[in-house]
Amino acid sequence: MTLKARIRAIDRFIKGCREDGIYDDLNACCVMAGWDSLAGALTPLKGAAPSNNGFDNTDYDRGGIGITGDETSYINSGFATNQLTAQDDFHLAIFPTTENSVATTTYHVIGSGGDVYLRDNVTNQAVRPNTTEAPSSSGRAQAGKILAGSLFGTTLSYRINGVSQTTTGTAKAASGTTASVFGTAGLYVNESLAFYSFGSATDLALLDARVSTLMADLRAIEEAGFDRDAIAYIRAVEEADGAYLETDVKVAVNNLVSGLKADGLWDAIGSSCLLCGPRTLAGALVPLRGDAPTAYGGWASGDYDRATGLTGDPTVSLYLDSNRANDADSQDSKHIAFYAADDAASGVGYMGSLTRSPTVVPTQLYSGTGVVRGYVNNGVETTRSYSGGFAGTQRLDESTVETRADGVTLQASTTSSGGNSYNTFVFCRNDDGTPGAFANSTMAFYSIGSSLDLAKLDSHITAYVTAIGAAI
Repeated sequence: MTLKARIRAIDRFIKGCREDGIYDDLNACCVMAGWDSLAGALTPLKGAAPSNNGFDNTDYDRGGIGITGDETSYINSGFATNQLTAQDDFHLAIFPTTENSVATTTYHVIGSGGDVYLRDNVTNQAVRPNTTEAPSSSGRAQAGKILAGSLFGTTLSYRINGVSQTTTGTAKAASGTTASVFGTAGLYVNESLAFYSFGSATDLALLDARVSTLMADLRAIEEAGFDRDAIAYIRAVEEADGAYLETDVKVAVNNLVSGLKADGLWDAIGSSCLLCGPRTLAGALVPLRGDAPTAYGGWASGDYDRATGLTGDPTVSLYLDSNRANDADSQDSKHIAFYAADDAASGVGYMGSLTRSPTVVPTQLYSGTGVVRGYVNNGVETTRSYSGGFAGTQRLDESTVETRADGVTLQASTTSSGGNSYNTFVFCRNDDGTPGAFANSTMAFYSIGSSLDLAKLDSHITAYVTAIGAAI
């Protein structure tokens, strides 16, 4: 089924390019995503086979990302501009799926020396298709948007982020140097590419549309059977990250969402974030369910590790406002839970909220020395030993609460004494409207909602965190 779907996607691309009159302009072209191996990704759609210099299968992700540069490896396309009849009739294009983070302005993503290149760097973006350089005025090239340049006569066209522009260019002498991909002259990049093409001048907007459709088709093949809520979350994270997620990460997300639904947990989760897995801090703050949290205290990219999670810092009062009020859930059906890399310092709040007047009524997970203390709409704690991993507490009914940590659930009888209306904070507690008891924990997940099966939630979240650790 998968093979047939891939064939249909490629057939749709070729037929579409022929219908648009641009297929003959593709003289050297590789679709570097969708195939089972790196060898498949380097099989040319048109032109001579490129030669691989340093890449292996660990650098390749078939699910839409393609090949990821490592700043040392590159591909020789085998294509030189002097293979074309006219030096003023030329295009080159790439489809990036993650951005290059190399800052040096001289780094080229593809090209054959000083007269033919596409440059996409932190500090400088430009196109030069055998002519005068055209700097970008459309911002940095984004993942999932074609970056291309085309010269016909003295008209230089370039397309960045879905915007086509033109200027005047002067053709250079055709070069016999073959163009390389992922950098030139020993200056190599670290972004991911799923497509490249060289050839005669072409309509870049039409090429953009056809390549974008092809990549969407190939990604859809890999995501066939995915839960629709998982796909919606993945797309939102990729938008925030500005890059595509790896196949193994997407599979981990889908397995989590599907598992939560199969065990009847999904609807009980009112607010949640997966604080590991996304590529960036912005992606990690995309909600799996509910409203997005608000970050306070100056969180920075260095506070986030996509394999382990987000790390708090009490010295600068880092915390998240979940934007979910404690009373958004029933007084007698309420849970809060998190996954942390290890036990926090004693006397800090992992998450929660409390009111102090007329009596102290907390819903919180609070740390001790090797323990976690749970409170749910009552000032009486339930305590479990805790060394890291999943922890959660919940009220099952008017008189029963339970707390789970270190794989063990403790149930106790404590009468509900009312709730509070404050938002639940994460990495601290909301103390009568003021953040306090800040945690230095590294958290990979949090959840807030109505009561559910904590053991099953533990199982699914632990499996997700483990899968992310293996995927990254």
